[in-house]
Amino acid sequence: MARVLVVITPAEGHVNPSLGLVKQLVDSGEEVDYVCTEEFRTRIQPTGAKLITYPFVDDAFSKDADLKPAEYKHHYQFVYMMVKGMIQPIIPEVLRVIENRTYDYLIYDSLMGWGGKIIAEKLGIPAICSIASFAFVEPLGSGQGMDENDPEVKKLYTATMKVTHQLANELQVAIPAMDEIAPHAGRLKIVYTSRYFQPQAEKLDNSYIFTGPSIVPRKDAPSFPFEQLRALHPQTVYISMGTILNKDLEFYKLCFAAFHDLPVQFVLSSGKYTDMELLADCIPDNFIVKPYIPQLEMLQHVDAFITHAGMNSTSEALYYNVPLVMVPMTSDQPIVANRVQELGAGIAVNKNELSPASLKAALLEVLNHSTYKQQAHVIGESLRQAGRYRHAADTIMSHFSTIEK
Repeated sequence: MARVLVVITPAEGHVNPSLGLVKQLVDSGEEVDYVCTEEFRTRIQPTGAKLITYPFVDDAFSKDADLKPAEYKHHYQFVYMMVKGMIQPIIPEVLRVIENRTYDYLIYDSLMGWGGKIIAEKLGIPAICSIASFAFVEPLGSGQGMDENDPEVKKLYTATMKVTHQLANELQVAIPAMDEIAPHAGRLKIVYTSRYFQPQAEKLDNSYIFTGPSIVPRKDAPSFPFEQLRALHPQTVYISMGTILNKDLEFYKLCFAAFHDLPVQFVLSSGKYTDMELLADCIPDNFIVKPYIPQLEMLQHVDAFITHAGMNSTSEALYYNVPLVMVPMTSDQPIVANRVQELGAGIAVNKNELSPASLKAALLEVLNHSTYKQQAHVIGESLRQAGRYRHAADTIMSHFSTIEK
């Protein structure tokens, strides 16, 4: 039995993919300490891992200016977010709460980048990188138009390296170069998708283990009257913009305007922090609006999914063969949406050209042409065949048992 330290970014899109792996490790006899925030206790405790918490702002990715999702026009913007928003505030706290504990190996979130290497170095243990999105063959934001001579890029470089130097000196570790902060590092990299869905998979070596999405029942999911879905209309469409980008009331109003006259049942997950009372008089009769929907269950009942193209939501939909209409907003979402569209399982709508007409046209295209459903099934089959969290746990445990021998 090994003692395992798991350190994951405190966000649903990063915690959720790790849960199946962690539970499988625990069920296989590993002793797991999972370091995260109190906000995710009800998600983590059912895995059997011991939760160790540190202070962090709830819903930080909406409230913290350094963490708010953004469009990255240069990869230094992404690296700065990692250093200032994640590594600087979190890694010292993690080291504090695990002080005097010993572990055999570390599983850390890819969004922590260099921070994961710091923890592994301090503990003197090997590391495994948990990648909740696609594995980035090139840094996020590369090739988006800004070059190294842009004054804003130079300013970002200086600001990032200033924080990096401060933290390295504080923790007494070597100062990394700029291009050493973001890359996926570790003896193994667990990627919660399939090689088929992963862009440029041929450029990734065998240390990247593709396991498919971690589909684990969520015990804190609310109930939902699924029997109502087809009571009035033959088709059902689910709308969710995830847990970070779900406060845009203008987008919801646009959906109401686009779809109010369609003979389709719509289910909208508005988010627990969104005040929908402001739109109460605008909600059409063919909409069911709730703050939180049991997404895994809902995806098994719908004909299409309108989404921001977050990796978790996209993977869960495709796992259940659901075609997509995508409105990518920030971060890696354009990459995910482009890949889905490239493989024929959905349509991406440009957020800068979004209108009721464009959104309605995209949805009708997906609903009325079976090829999107067929291609969603092709991707879904690759995700289902990837081995899931059991494959990840078996690979990790066999890898370290081989090393010990």
